[in-house]
Amino acid sequence: RGGAPGCAGRRRVRHPVSPPRLFVVAGGTRTTASTRHRLWNYRPFLEADGVEMDWIEYGGGRESSALRAALLRIRFLKDLVVRGGGADVILVQKVLPPAALVRRWRAGGARVVYDFDDALYHQALWGETETQAARRRARFDAMLELADVVVAGSPPLAEYARTRAGRVEVLYPSLQRGRFEGTTRPPRDPGAVTVGWVGNDQSQIYLKALEPVLAQAFDRHPSARLTVCSSRAPDLAPSVAGRMTFVPWSESAELEAAASFDLAISPLGPEPWSRARGGRVSVLLSMASGVAVVASPGGGIDELVGDSEAVLFADDPDTWARQLDRLPASAGERERVGAAARGVV
Repeated sequence: RGGAPGCAGRRRVRHPVSPPRLFVVAGGTRTTASTRHRLWNYRPFLEADGVEMDWIEYGGGRESSALRAALLRIRFLKDLVVRGGGADVILVQKVLPPAALVRRWRAGGARVVYDFDDALYHQALWGETETQAARRRARFDAMLELADVVVAGSPPLAEYARTRAGRVEVLYPSLQRGRFEGTTRPPRDPGAVTVGWVGNDQSQIYLKALEPVLAQAFDRHPSARLTVCSSRAPDLAPSVAGRMTFVPWSESAELEAAASFDLAISPLGPEPWSRARGGRVSVLLSMASGVAVVASPGGGIDELVGDSEAVLFADDPDTWARQLDRLPASAGERERVGAAARGVV
């Protein structure tokens, strides 16, 4: 920037500093929880800081047509090649570009940040073969090794990433504080208890697995009902479905549903894909709304709440049954846990 300070006879020149250029490769659209709460929430702050942002979203992960999915992947890859050049930082969320392309980005001077909140090193629960999982793990490991910084959604995910990456940070999903400040829970009907669940259609397998416990709880508490907020109504047994209210998912419906719960549940399976996953946005939304939550351990929620009773954990059917018998019967206990949960968030 011109001559050294104090060097006589030289005039110090100030060159204009160009705004930083950020290329975001999002793993999904705004309707995807991880994209919404790990990327979208930060956009206005980055833009206010003068960051020049280019944004691309991958939308071909769940296409019913194999041909259409392949065409979308080809178009997506072409966009990555064309639009990634010239960026100072390239933030990739969950998708796995070819290693050769990542090396090209780095050779061009870009720093690469990789963000993930799923156990991409394990076999997924929905229709993935062991061979497909092994191929993805190899690409995932290569991405971890190439990235300048890896951002993991939970401590278990970070533990794996540190076996491959040089710098790893843990970042939980963020909630927009303004959407919860100054809000009060609507008056509760002391004669009824709403048990709530929020999740995508893939995660409904965990709700389905909890059916026997829910059926028993509803038998013991005739006034209890189940509210499900999801992209489609779950296929549940009549003993549970007969007590269910379905709320089609939207951003506003999700918030309204969480605020209406007396008790929120978040079951998971025992496999690593479930327990290591980051996020668990539905748990955080319920906590921020002052709702008592019963949840399977995992996803960093354990570390987040520490030794407090901000979340009550259940890891087997007997514990789930005890919690779902005790909490519907005690409004005071639900309020105590809900207040602790809101305080943590």
